Amino acid sequence: RSKRITRFRKWRNWFWFFRKVRDLKITYLPTIHPRSKSVRDTGSNSRMRDITRDVVYKNEWNSNLAEEVKKLFDEKAADWSTTRNIPARGVPVLDAFERGEVHGKRVVDLGAGTGLATQILVNKFENVVALDISKEMIKNSVVLETPQVCADGSRLPFASNSIDVFLAMNMILFPKEIERCLKAEGFLVWVSSRGSDTPIYLSPEEVVDLMSTNSEFSWSGVSAYALEGSWLVARRQLPASANCA
Repeated sequence: RSKRITRFRKWRNWFWFFRKVRDLKITYLPTIHPRSKSVRDTGSNSRMRDITRDVVYKNEWNSNLAEEVKKLFDEKAADWSTTRNIPARGVPVLDAFERGEVHGKRVVDLGAGTGLATQILVNKFENVVALDISKEMIKNSVVLETPQVCADGSRLPFASNSIDVFLAMNMILFPKEIERCLKAEGFLVWVSSRGSDTPIYLSPEEVVDLMSTNSEFSWSGVSAYALEGSWLVARRQLPASANCA
């Protein structure tokens, strides 16, 4: 009897897992870049993880938090690219854009830092803007020829319905601003360079759920792992009439 109960509980857990994935409309693609574990300490207990979750679940973003985050990254800017400007870091980004079938003309790299992902985008799109809250990160950019904007992600300096693609790699999520600025058929590319060990991290399920909550449409997406990282390409689920307009 105990074995039957155990099997039932396992079946029930998988049932609820797949039901959740189905309800949130995320398609998980096969891994083609074998997963690896980061050798760095997990960021799950970091201050940035707390801030990331408080912003989306408690709506706690304010000027004090913005200054705290800005100061943190200003202090790290000078050495940021030293250990991070490596091909492996770009693999999840490339995988997301290729297998997520991302297209468009105007792309914004949110939380671009020193432009390590931006340098990938400029080879794929004709209009790329790098945005970061830290002036020091922008000063140390590896793509200074690309337009650089110093701004707070909660108040994006873009017109409504004007952006084709937002790349958010290790970036705090501000759903309402992305929803406002993104074109109807635009893409949100969410990349976590160290998967769930990334300090600034939300799961693909959380991102789709949060975007849906802040939109008149449901969102869906495709997701996969790539080396240390994970990615999600998410879009609104527009009615057929909107797609034909």
